Amino acid sequence: MNPRFLMRIFERTDLKTKLRLAKVITKLGSGDELVKCMLCPNMCVFSCPVFDAERRLTVSPSVKSRIAYFDGEEAVYHCLPCDACKENCKMEISVNENLRRFRNGKYAEKIDAWLSKIPRNFEEKEGKILYFPGCRTFEADLFKPTCEYLEKIGIDFAVSNLICCGMPYYEIGDKRAKEHFSKLKKIASKYDGVISNCPHCVLVMRDLGIKAEHLIKFLQPKKIGGIISYHDPCIMARKLNLVEEPRKFLNACGFEILEPAFTGRQTSCCGYGGVYRILYPENAEIVAERRRKQFEAEIITACPACKIALKGKDLVELLLEVV
Repeated sequence: MNPRFLMRIFERTDLKTKLRLAKVITKLGSGDELVKCMLCPNMCVFSCPVFDAERRLTVSPSVKSRIAYFDGEEAVYHCLPCDACKENCKMEISVNENLRRFRNGKYAEKIDAWLSKIPRNFEEKEGKILYFPGCRTFEADLFKPTCEYLEKIGIDFAVSNLICCGMPYYEIGDKRAKEHFSKLKKIASKYDGVISNCPHCVLVMRDLGIKAEHLIKFLQPKKIGGIISYHDPCIMARKLNLVEEPRKFLNACGFEILEPAFTGRQTSCCGYGGVYRILYPENAEIVAERRRKQFEAEIITACPACKIALKGKDLVELLLEVV
């Protein structure tokens, strides 16, 4: 059936009928996910951090899908890769993944400008495992502390001059993402594996077929103690399925964890993921500020972007206080 015809029917129905139609939509089988999403009654809107910050229906998950389908442009960039929509969707649809194919590289100059500010004053190093920090690890001032920690625990790691996995360009649909991916695969092939502070870098590398692990797999707990709150990075919890690992690590360090209102796979986004902060910094800060208010103790996390957004501390920084 023609989606445009379905849309006309859908717009003229009451909420009860919409909910009935939503049950039918889930049975469309191999139908286009964008069509399924645009016909949905938008029940995931309550979980969308972008809608929460901007308060416009045009940036809500389902409406963005409609705009994309009917050749809209600007709204398709107003999205985070947090997958809060997918976590709360009966059809398990990731709006950001669907919208990505409708982006055409607009705002590439903003990505260029942002990346040009990342410092590159470090020396390359050879070793068995490639340590790929990612651009946001440099931005969060975690590169040197991580290298220091890895050296102290005896990890034979290498460092290359490639600092960006290509994710920012991939998110906006720019062709330069492929160039980054190609370089990353070539470099990674020389080593036994790759480790990174950044959950998004790990995800990108795994999608490219690279054997990559988040740094938490290498951290060795030390008795520290105290009361902290842990923030689950969206990609780390929902896409890398690393929810219990950081908590076990923190418990092994003697910490009492005060969980925020939204935690685990139901975590609340910090607003600094993907390229949303680069394109719309004021809106990203609204998301971050709302998330910060949900914590009762010092915020600990395992993602450089989340560390910056929440003004928190990374797991590596905790360890360096006692190593």
